[in-house]
Amino acid sequence: MATKNPRVWFKSISLENVRSFGTKQTIYFTEDGTETGKAAQWNVILGDNGTGKTTVLKGLCLLEMGVNVSPHWYSRGGMDAKIAIVKSDGRNIYGDQIRLVVYTTRDGQYSETKNDGPIVEKGENCHETPFLSAYGASRRISTRGITEERLGRVANLFDDGVPLVNAEELLILADYSDLKQGDESKNRYSLIAGMLNKLLAHEITGIEITTSPIMRFGPPRVLFHTHYGKVWLHELSLGYKTLIAWMVDFAKGLLDRYPDSTDPLAEPAVCLVDEIDLHLHPKFQRTIIKFLTETFPNTQFIVTAHSPLIVQSAEDANIVVLRREGNETVVDSNRTDVHNWRIDQILSSDLFGGISGRSHEVEEKIRRRRTLLRKNELIASEKTELATLEQELGNLPVSESREALKALDIINQSLISQS
Repeated sequence: MATKNPRVWFKSISLENVRSFGTKQTIYFTEDGTETGKAAQWNVILGDNGTGKTTVLKGLCLLEMGVNVSPHWYSRGGMDAKIAIVKSDGRNIYGDQIRLVVYTTRDGQYSETKNDGPIVEKGENCHETPFLSAYGASRRISTRGITEERLGRVANLFDDGVPLVNAEELLILADYSDLKQGDESKNRYSLIAGMLNKLLAHEITGIEITTSPIMRFGPPRVLFHTHYGKVWLHELSLGYKTLIAWMVDFAKGLLDRYPDSTDPLAEPAVCLVDEIDLHLHPKFQRTIIKFLTETFPNTQFIVTAHSPLIVQSAEDANIVVLRREGNETVVDSNRTDVHNWRIDQILSSDLFGGISGRSHEVEEKIRRRRTLLRKNELIASEKTELATLEQELGNLPVSESREALKALDIINQSLISQS
C-alpha cells in the first residue's frame, strides 16, 4: 500500500566483540542476503540458544537508544566492541544512506554517524530514523493507563518487567469513540479492534464492552466471545494474550507516530520480535507472517524463531542462521533453500542443525535394525532382536514402513558393494 512517508528499513548490522560474537560478523537484512540486495520486509533469525539472536535485535535498538544503553550488556570479555548499522530509505536512489557505528572501549562508550547521502528529502513530516518497536520474549499486557508515559518503544526487549500498552483500556476507548463520533471510519482506535477481530476470527466471535455483574458500578471491561462462552481479557490463553500484548502496543504506536494518516497501520515502521512463535499453536505459527504482512504492509519485521513452521510460512523471507564455532558465533552464509519443503524436511535441514523428525529412541532402533539387516547371517539372539524391532517399527507411517526401510537398506547395500 502506497504511503507518502519514505520507508526507513535496516539493511545490515555488523558485530565485533559483542557478547557471543568475536570476529566481525555481518548480517544483511536484504531479500537475497547480500550487501547490494534490496531491503527485505521479513527477516527470520535462527540459531541455537545462546548464539546471539537476541543480541542482534538489541544491537539494532542502538539506533533508537544510542549512548543511553549501558555497554556492559554487550561487551565481550572487556574487549573493545563495535556495532555498525546500515539503513536505507527503500527507494534505492542513494544506496546505503546512513551508517551508525557504536564503539565500546575499556574507557567508555561513544558513537559516530556517517552520512553517505541524504536519507530522504527534507520535509515537514520527514522521519530520518525508522519508527522502531522491539518486543522481548516476556511480553505482557499492562494494567497502567494508556495515557501514562511509555518507557521507550524498545525497552521491553531489554527489561522483561516493562509492560506494554493497556490493551483493554484501548479497546474501551475505541468503543467510546464510536459512540461519541457516530462514525466508525473516523475512529482510529477502531482499527485496532478490527485487527484483533481479524486475527482471532476462528477462535473469537466478537468483542463486547460491558460491566462486571459483580461490580455493577465499576469501570467497563472487555469480554471476548469464544466457542466456550464469554471470557475476560485476562482469562484468555497465554498464546492469545501474548499476541494481543505486542500487536496492540505496536499498532497504538503507529497511531501516535502518524496522527494525520488515514491508514496508520500501513505507514512505514520496523518491528523487532524475539521468539515470534512463543506460546503459539502450530496453526497460528503457519498464518502469523501472512497476517502481519497484510496488516502492516510497510513494516519491516526482524524476528527470531525456533519453529520450522515459521520458516515454512516465510516464503519470501530472508533467513539468517547463527552457528557456534568454537567459542564464537558466526553467520552461516551457505544456508539451504527450503522453499516448498515439508516441516520434517526443514527440521532435519542445516537450518536447525539436522534434527531428526523422530525421537532418539526410534532413531537408535532404526540404526540397529539396519545393522542387523546388513549381516549375512544372524545368530538366534539377533534373529529374536530383529523380529522385535520389526514389530516395534511396524507402526511407523507408510513412508517409513518396514518395506520402505528394507528397500532403502537394499539400495544402501548396493551402493556399498559398488563403491
